[in-house]
Amino acid sequence: MKPIYLDYAATTPVRAEVFAAMLPYLKNYFGNPSSIHTAGKKAKAGIEQARIQTANLIGALPEEIIFTSGATEADNMAVLGIARSNRKKGTHIITSKIEHHAVLDSCRALEKEGFAVTYLDVGRDGLVRVSDV
Repeated sequence: MKPIYLDYAATTPVRAEVFAAMLPYLKNYFGNPSSIHTAGKKAKAGIEQARIQTANLIGALPEEIIFTSGATEADNMAVLGIARSNRKKGTHIITSKIEHHAVLDSCRALEKEGFAVTYLDVGRDGLVRVSDV
């Protein structure tokens, strides 16, 4: 029997097209993209090309595309970055009690910085009730 994988929240298989595009960087151009040596320069060029392609795909500017190492880093960047950069507009954050721990941990960190955070319950369907907001 073929196994069924159900943990796509943690990782997913790589499509053949992605694997083919990444193969040169996994085998030959795996240098540190912050380095000035040839391998690093080639790695950086690949990242910048991916940034341009991603931006074009979603109608963004390349400088608006930020690659992260994973969801936790992305959650932290989004929650902490938006809150801190918009502090002058307000310091109250509303989230649900069932968010990923990275979101909840970011909210707790912001509370230590003086932000007020409201943690909303959700219904059995996992949705926040509008009346609670």
